[in-house]
Amino acid sequence: MQRLAVRRLGLCLAVGLGLCPVVLSRADKGPATSKDASFDGKVVALADVLKKSGIKLDSDAAPQWLALVTPAGKIYPLIKDDGSRMFFKDSRLLNRPMRLTGRLLAGTDLLQVVTVQSYKEGRLHDVDYWCDICAIRTYELDKCACCGGPMVLREVPVK
Repeated sequence: MQRLAVRRLGLCLAVGLGLCPVVLSRADKGPATSKDASFDGKVVALADVLKKSGIKLDSDAAPQWLALVTPAGKIYPLIKDDGSRMFFKDSRLLNRPMRLTGRLLAGTDLLQVVTVQSYKEGRLHDVDYWCDICAIRTYELDKCACCGGPMVLREVPVK
């Protein structure tokens, strides 16, 4: 009888946890710090931006900091996480016109990237990496998690 009660309790816990609204996705990265907004500019090494002002970033810190610089000169340092990781791993995306959608950390200009789009020939393109063999899309340059083959940078025009 006691074994049956334990099973019922376990089943109730499993059902209860299954109904909890805890869903994490690329677009939901924890507590909202501000509303999502779009930012146009070029992602560059923050060390290069600081150098123009006579500031030298420590050599061990330089690879860890990138920033979006807008045409008006506004600087948004990127929070290094899964949303911005493609810029840290693929230099082909640097120094190019981009539109980043994301949120600013409250009270700062630190930008948490949610989606990445590029401008090519004046048109917006969604940016991702694609495995032709497995038809898998990811958001960082790496080997395919399925077959281990190469992922290809893909820029698909926004419809």
